[in-house]
Parts: sequence; structure tokens; C-alpha cells
Amino acid sequence: MTVDALEQMEADEERVISPAELFRKWEQGQWRLTELPIASDAADWAAMRPYARGELESMIEGFVLGEAAVSNTLSPLADAAPSLDAHQYLCTQIADEARHTRFFATYLQEMRRSRPSHEEVIADALASAGDAVSTIFDEELKARTDHVRFHPEDTRAWYEAVTYYHLMAEGVLAMSVLGAMLSMVRQLRGSLPVLHTGLRNVIRDESRHMAFGMYAAREGVHTGHGDAVLATMMEAIPQVTMALVAPERKLPGTTLPPLRATIGKQHAHRYASARRTLLRRMELIGLQVHTGDAGQAWDLSMKAAMTEYERRHGDPHPAGE
Repeated sequence: MTVDALEQMEADEERVISPAELFRKWEQGQWRLTELPIASDAADWAAMRPYARGELESMIEGFVLGEAAVSNTLSPLADAAPSLDAHQYLCTQIADEARHTRFFATYLQEMRRSRPSHEEVIADALASAGDAVSTIFDEELKARTDHVRFHPEDTRAWYEAVTYYHLMAEGVLAMSVLGAMLSMVRQLRGSLPVLHTGLRNVIRDESRHMAFGMYAAREGVHTGHGDAVLATMMEAIPQVTMALVAPERKLPGTTLPPLRATIGKQHAHRYASARRTLLRRMELIGLQVHTGDAGQAWDLSMKAAMTEYERRHGDPHPAGE
């Protein structure tokens, strides 16, 4: 792949890509989990500093949960899609999400000597997930897609579910964490090469998913469902910011001043990047007049999440210092 995965995603967002073209891109961008020698990363994994390994493991667990949830809830959106092209593209995404689930679960299997089953890895990820992550992936996505399942004629509900699914849960939350993971692995300078390759593959897939979300949201705005798209984004902001901060989890390494400053800068950069992504996507789908309100809602929600972190741990979040 000659173009960086994150750069490709950003390029795709700047233009409207039809579901038919996304289907062609899916056919051209196939990769095989069975060709990745995941076990060969084990020595590098064991040699990592505990803080870095813990951070990566926590993020991978989040993706095990998230990818499993979205692969289990996407089919109603495919069944109720407004066109055959959209239906067929969304069927390809179901395959992507299943492959992502197996990649992240298999990676944890190989890195953990106990070698739990995929079902056990997913169950462990759910048990360790924060409240906001569980709300997004175990409650909201299921409720919104179940409504579409039982009311496929409700076009407004379809646009709401796609907005929540593609633009907020995947587009803002998941892509923010994926970008942080890829950056972290790159800083290891050649360590964990299989994880690096797998993350690039996943991000390339996600760039198509984001492009479909942008296409669908633009269509929704232009066909009279802009209020539904906007309301869904605004409703999701507090959940996404809380999931990003994950206040129930005390950040390791924050008792050492130099490391605390580094961790704070990393997290502050991640949160600011997610905010910019949200506002830019609102501009691109035709909701630019509402970016001020969305930015204010984001800032207030982020402040609330950091206040909750301090309440739980008796220590300010380093990103807020």
C-alpha cells in the first residue's frame, strides 16, 4: 500500500464516493487474516514496557468488543438500505467487521499465554469495558438497529442509525483510537510488525466505512432528514467523549511527572483530533451552520468526562492540565 491508510481515509472524506465505487474498492482491497503470522509478534510484545503494553492491550480489547458488536448489528441497515448498491456495499462491510473481530481477538489470543477462545476474549472485553463504551456498543447500537430491523420502512430511523453507527461510533470514536494505536506502534520503530500491518489493513477498511457514512449522511441532509442526522450527532457527543476519556480507568504512569506530561499531551492531542474530525465531517455533509453548537457541546462533555475521572481517582486527568 503506497498511500498511508490514514491519509487515504482523509482523502476519501473530501469527495462523495458512491456505494458502487466503494464496492469496487472493497474488491480491490482484500486482505487475509490467515496470511498474517500473528504469533511472531509475541517476543516483541513480551519485551514492551508494562505501561505501553497495558495501553495497547486495553485498546485492542476495546476493538474486540466494538467490532463484535457492529458485526452483529449491521445487517438491519443492509436489509433496509434505500438502494441495491447501498445494500450490496453494506454486505461487504459485515464481512469486514467479522474479519476485524477475528484479527483483534486472535491477536490477544496469541499474546496471552492462556490462549482463551474467541468467545472468552469477547466476554472478557465486555466485562472490562467502561460504562460509556458498553452504552454505545452494547445498548445504543443494538436499540437503533433493532428499530430498523422491525421498522424497515422508517427512513428517518435508518439515517439516524447510520449516523450513529458510521459517523460517531466508528468515525469519531473508533478511528480516534485506531489512529492512536497506529501512532504508538510506529513509535516502537519496527517492533510488532504484524500488529502494524493489521492496523493499516483495518484502517483501510474503515476508510470505506467512513466514506459510506459520509455519503449516506449527505443524502439524508439533502433529502429532508438533516434534523435527524444532526440530532443523532448531538445525542452521541456526550457518549463518545465519555468513552474516549474512559474515566473509570486510571491512567498508568501518571505518578511520574515526566511521563505524566507525555501521557497528558498524547491524550489531549487525541481528543482535539477527534473534535476536529467531528466538526469537519459536519461541514462536509452540509451541517456547517451547526458546528459552533457541536463544538461547544463537545467541550462541555469533555469537561464533564474529565471531572468524572478526577472524582473517581482523586487526581486530575493529565490531558486537562
